Amino acid sequence: MCISRLHVSFAFLPMFASLAPAQDPAPRYEREGDVLFRVESTGRFRVHAEVISARFQAPITGLAGFQASLTAAAPPALSALTTVRTNRLGIHDLRVPAGADVLEVVRAMRATGLVEFAEENTIGSYGVDPNDPEYGVQWGLKNTGQSGGTVDGDIDADEAWDIVTGDTNIVIAVLDSGTMISHSDLSPTTWHNLGETPGNGVDDDNNGFIDDVDGWDFANNNNSVPGPFFHGTFVTGIVNARTNNGNGIAGVAGGFNGGDACLAMACGVGDSFPVGDVLDDAIIYAADNGAKVITMSLTVGSSSAIDAALDYARNTVGVFVDCAAGNGGGAIGYPANNGNVAAIGATNRFDNRASFSNTGPQLSLSAPGESIRSTTTGGGYDYSDGTSFAAPHVAGTVGLMLAADPTLIISPAGIEHALQVSADDIGAPGFDNQTGWGRLNAHQAVLEMLNGDCNTNGVYDYDDILNGTSQDANGNGIPDECDCPGGITSYCVGMPNSAGSGGQLFTAGSISVSVNDLVLFASQLPIGEFGLFIYGPNQTQTPFSDGVLCVDVPFYRLPIRVSDNLGILTEFLDISSPPDQAGQITIGSTWNFQCLYRDGASGFGRANATDGLQITFCD
Repeated sequence: MCISRLHVSFAFLPMFASLAPAQDPAPRYEREGDVLFRVESTGRFRVHAEVISARFQAPITGLAGFQASLTAAAPPALSALTTVRTNRLGIHDLRVPAGADVLEVVRAMRATGLVEFAEENTIGSYGVDPNDPEYGVQWGLKNTGQSGGTVDGDIDADEAWDIVTGDTNIVIAVLDSGTMISHSDLSPTTWHNLGETPGNGVDDDNNGFIDDVDGWDFANNNNSVPGPFFHGTFVTGIVNARTNNGNGIAGVAGGFNGGDACLAMACGVGDSFPVGDVLDDAIIYAADNGAKVITMSLTVGSSSAIDAALDYARNTVGVFVDCAAGNGGGAIGYPANNGNVAAIGATNRFDNRASFSNTGPQLSLSAPGESIRSTTTGGGYDYSDGTSFAAPHVAGTVGLMLAADPTLIISPAGIEHALQVSADDIGAPGFDNQTGWGRLNAHQAVLEMLNGDCNTNGVYDYDDILNGTSQDANGNGIPDECDCPGGITSYCVGMPNSAGSGGQLFTAGSISVSVNDLVLFASQLPIGEFGLFIYGPNQTQTPFSDGVLCVDVPFYRLPIRVSDNLGILTEFLDISSPPDQAGQITIGSTWNFQCLYRDGASGFGRANATDGLQITFCD
């Protein structure tokens, strides 16, 4: 499904007791979106949705005989079973018809009395941990309860590695303090500019940088990418330190047992602190020199130059960009709060939000960021805390996602969507300001990339996410199945108001009427003040209080809310049944939204307005 945060855990009632496989007297089943898991005493396994196994009672010898023996009351799915394979012990693997519930088919087969056994199958893992000596303390990759942590409160990296370990064609740019590329755990997975001849003093590839063989130090304007501060080296190790090389730590996308790794491109943007005036240049360099992913673990002041570079990287070149949300427990920092960036918060070993992690409506998801072990300058390893070390977990995972099927055509918006859908929901149900859409799950993110069914029509169509270009990439006659044409457009900007700045409007979730989970946020409001959202079919830009009214009459109002201690007003909008039937949101309809709020700085009862958004809703 496009956005499904539903996690259901259930045990079958006695009437379904016969479903229990012989090897475990009481399995439990959990459903996450469209994926079913069987939970046993030995682990949690994904149920194979297409193939079941059975052996028939004598004298029945094959599927044809079984189907000929069925009564008229037997479910049609049993007659639609087909044979996949049969072994010499008389065990038949049978393909379940499309749309049938695999557990119900198993139950129905057992109920016929014509089988010795019938059972669903599971998909597991090889269970081989990398031999890196520090891997055991990397709880973010595999949490076994180290230091009292929560078992499985991790990104399931080992399960993701069963599918893919990386691809040298996938380059992840690390915009940070520089990287010690000679580190024994990093040198095998470092990007090198193959178009440049080392040391000849010539810009061989005509990209504007002379001898940028290993990347570029933009703050010092030279080709020496190692920096004196540990930060960039630490971030890079999380992304792709060589895995299973008997040395140090394991990186998320560092290859496995000699397998391909994603490569890290070193871009220095300040030795001891990030320098805003070179950050835009580094973003453009990464995009122009083949990076598929850019990760930043920094905050700087807002900048039109950086905004333009981010817009170019994401929307022109198609680079996925993430950034640490920032520390201190306040609002999301910049550039993480830029709309072209996925803001990443931090979790701890107990699978909770780390106390220092910034929060807000721009937060995309969270990842491990407390007590993280990684590479450091001098060739060694150390621990550190911060959202700085959550963002590279996501960047490495995106590398794995792209490596899983390099033929996929997918926009950065589609990648972020897949990350959100597949995240483990550890906070309030659905989106919340504290953890975003949940904690990163690398295994599920890779599966989502391979098997994503964006419009729940049974067609796996992540190859058709083109971000509103009205193209039909997979040729099934439905353009842009996962991104609605039109989408969300900021069209009306409010003027600065007496509360200090113009309030901004954001959304989270899906603009699909069928998915029905849109969340509206108004930020930069006075703390603890009343406000409400309005929406209507018409737009205007009429002076209103100290700002601009963006929604013209007629309009419909949603319930009054109170802004929180960060000055954020939140509304969970049920877009299938809004308060006023005349304001019904339907597929293909376009509505204009705005938030009106009490401006306490200008006296009781005085109202002000945020920016406005125009949203076109899809199916």
